[in-house]
Amino acid sequence: MTDHTAADVDEIPASEFERELRDGADVIVIDTRARDVFAEWHVETGGVRLLNVPEGELVADPDGTMAGIPQDARLRVICNAGNASRRVAAALEGHARETRSVRNGLVGWSRVLQHDDVPVPAPFVVVQFRREARGCLSYLVAAGGEALVVDPAPGVEAYLDEAAAHGTRIVRVLDTHVHADHLSGARELARRAGAVLHMSEAALARGVRYADEVVAIHDGDELPLGDASVRVVALPGHTSDMTGVMIGDAALIGGDSLFADGVARPDLEDGDEGAPSAARRLHRTLRERVATLPEATLLLPCHYPGGRRDGAIAPTLRAVREAVPELGLGEDAFVEQVLSAMPPRPENYLAIIGVNLGELPDADAARLEIGANNCAANPDWVPGTA
Repeated sequence: MTDHTAADVDEIPASEFERELRDGADVIVIDTRARDVFAEWHVETGGVRLLNVPEGELVADPDGTMAGIPQDARLRVICNAGNASRRVAAALEGHARETRSVRNGLVGWSRVLQHDDVPVPAPFVVVQFRREARGCLSYLVAAGGEALVVDPAPGVEAYLDEAAAHGTRIVRVLDTHVHADHLSGARELARRAGAVLHMSEAALARGVRYADEVVAIHDGDELPLGDASVRVVALPGHTSDMTGVMIGDAALIGGDSLFADGVARPDLEDGDEGAPSAARRLHRTLRERVATLPEATLLLPCHYPGGRRDGAIAPTLRAVREAVPELGLGEDAFVEQVLSAMPPRPENYLAIIGVNLGELPDADAARLEIGANNCAANPDWVPGTA
């Protein structure tokens, strides 16, 4: 089993692999990672058979470990980044009818985007992108032939393709805050599209090293799109720089301040020491800036627990108020509840913040994202594996 042999292995693009899983294709998925790593986070295959066969075990006894695999099986082999899976796929030659390694592994699969339209009044068109493997949501907002993209994920081709499909040009890109749980695609997309890159003044104050590439935005700013515009809304609490976008009177892109079924955690910027004051700030934000909006306003969150969905996640604020009991609490009770409910911090979150600030090189940074996100302060908000 050599690197030369592995180089000849047939690969399947991550997007095609995901389509097979969604369609319940007759394939068997083999995850080559260590069992403890596999147990923490792996592909959710639905009805497709999934096996965890670590590379070392297969190398030691390929015939024994593959004894239960039918000769006519179609195999899909996956690892973290697509290297071990190619070696394993090479070793499995002759053990199955078809063996393909998932290109770029879990890193590639975790970046696959699904998208659906959000129903909003003209002149706006809103498309929600779901990074279902990690529960990240991002948006394309278009009007008058121009588009804004909010919180783009890495691998920006999907946004460019969707803008073209709608006959619009991406002229603005906005990150709602300095992300702690996933890498930002905002700089890459702005460069590819020739668009203006926006972050809030508060985000720049956190030490963004590429501030010369950014046009700062402030609470209340109007960002033109064709003959229409969207409005910037400061939503501090999850972080000091959290920023939302009002789309007319119809919808609020709320960043990570409020989710369909939970509220943000307040500890990813200043840690445990700063969490209580951030939680109080979040309570004021939700009470004064979100609760005052009409109940029919759509909430467009930037995270959800993860997993495959059919259709956009866009509840009304009325539905969110019914689903999130924290919204009915007074300040002290809210702070106590939020601080007691926080799950473990996201894996590698400090390194991810460093990359997004421009402090750390982004070479091989994609590996930092392997795993589910933990953005909400809600004991029932369990990150999905798909």
